[in-house]
Amino acid sequence: MRFVLTILFLFSLLGDGMLFAQSKETLERKRQELTSDIKQIEKLIDNSLNKKRALVTNLENLKFKIDLQKKLIMNINNQLNIIVDETERNTIELNQLLKKQKKVKEDYASMVLKSYKHKSKLNRIMFVFSANNFTQAYKRLQYYKQYVKYKDKQIQQIRLNTKLIDDALKELDEQKTQKQDLILANEKIKINLDKENLTQKNMIVEIRADEKRFVNQIKIKQKQTQEIDKQIEKIIAEATARAKNKNLSEFNLTAEAKLISKKFNENKGKLPWPVEKGMIILRYGRQPHPIVKTTTIQSNGVRILTSKNQEVRSIFDGKVHSIIVSKNGSHAILIQHGIFFSVYKNLTEIYVKKGEIIETKQAIGKLNTNKSTGQTILNFSIFKDGLTQNPSAWIYKM
Repeated sequence: MRFVLTILFLFSLLGDGMLFAQSKETLERKRQELTSDIKQIEKLIDNSLNKKRALVTNLENLKFKIDLQKKLIMNINNQLNIIVDETERNTIELNQLLKKQKKVKEDYASMVLKSYKHKSKLNRIMFVFSANNFTQAYKRLQYYKQYVKYKDKQIQQIRLNTKLIDDALKELDEQKTQKQDLILANEKIKINLDKENLTQKNMIVEIRADEKRFVNQIKIKQKQTQEIDKQIEKIIAEATARAKNKNLSEFNLTAEAKLISKKFNENKGKLPWPVEKGMIILRYGRQPHPIVKTTTIQSNGVRILTSKNQEVRSIFDGKVHSIIVSKNGSHAILIQHGIFFSVYKNLTEIYVKKGEIIETKQAIGKLNTNKSTGQTILNFSIFKDGLTQNPSAWIYKM
């Protein structure tokens, strides 16, 4: 029973170690992602061609960067907490190993001393042959064999403990280095964050001094977005009306389209991103403007910031239902997936044509990069039965 409990205890320790390692790996991966996102935002702020004209955009980017840096600080603090816990556990384990090693060495030294006193082969032979009978002589011989075996076992245990102690010391040194590196990284981010909070404050003061003009700029931008959104909603509503049977609430679909709808629905939360790399800078739904709080934004999808010349890809199998070509060079593609539609806006090049059958992750066009802000943004939406959906619920880890 005691042996079983010991085994269970060891497995519980191993399980905790695995959980710690997994958590550390996840946090470190997230830290790398946040660092990469911050660098991307920095490039956008630095590369704005018209600083004055792009003031609101730069302030939005700066606010987004500040939020990312706060998340990064939190991430590093979580990593530091894990390292502190691991260090404590490893220190306890090291002390236990040192105590064990001391005891094994003392036992071995005592055994060697006794062996030295009776080291003569003649003494050992005499000890065996001075037995009263054959059985006693045999037992004495077996005793010597066990003694030698035990002695070898003690040597092996000392070697094993030495290795475990060396490994524990090495692990503690690595954790100490990791901890110092993370603390330095955190301090650097905090210094940068203080500077950028001040820059943000000054930019907000500049915007508020001429808030009316900036509000008008935002409203014009929103009006342009709403116009294309209405056009898209109208196209999808008409398609929905045509596809529906008068007596049914569902699409009157072909067997193939029903299968695509079913598979699309089954992949909720697992669908691929519409771009290979990018980050969300505006989420779905009604929300206050990140800078001008008196202005509200209605987002029918998500706004994904990505790199220049980035290609857009379909999130699932489907058919190109419509292509909207705008005069300003910002095009949109609507792909139908049974009762679902995915919408990709702000494309400068189109690779597909209306009616074309599309496969998952197939490139459908290239994104437009704003000349004044240097931003490359995909406006992405999902519709079901003509109603907008939150893309974050459908796309993997959005």
